[in-house]
Amino acid sequence: MTAYADTSWWVAYKNSSDRHHTEAVQYFDDHSDRFVIWTPWQRVEVFNSFRQLERTGSLPKRPAMDFIRALEKEIRLGYWPHVEFSWTDTVRTANELSAVHSRDLPIRAMDLFHIAIACETNADEFLTFDEDQANLALAAGLPVWKGKNARPA
Repeated sequence: MTAYADTSWWVAYKNSSDRHHTEAVQYFDDHSDRFVIWTPWQRVEVFNSFRQLERTGSLPKRPAMDFIRALEKEIRLGYWPHVEFSWTDTVRTANELSAVHSRDLPIRAMDLFHIAIACETNADEFLTFDEDQANLALAAGLPVWKGKNARPA
């Protein structure tokens, strides 16, 4: 089984000072049959999030760079299966999700893209600590794992 993890999950998983870190790590103990996939979009979103946390002082400079280096090494070693997707199909799927759900749910454009990629890569599960993304993923028909303390909508 494959899982697609949004940025909130990756940041929590790599950052031991994140309030969701223990839950993100516990995911593997509870779901040893899952492979968490990695895509080119996550490279942009997750790495940018670490850099932004550094910019705002939420992370010191060194840990942000270390998180990025560690993830890059783990990807090269195959810990996170790299999955490509069709950008054109994903943009279409994101637009379709918006057309169906944006009048009823609070949805940021980048969140649409995460859900669309999860759909396009046929992920079996969506991992998040973001309540808004969890709601959209459920509406899109994806099974969702969210931490017990997910950010309220």
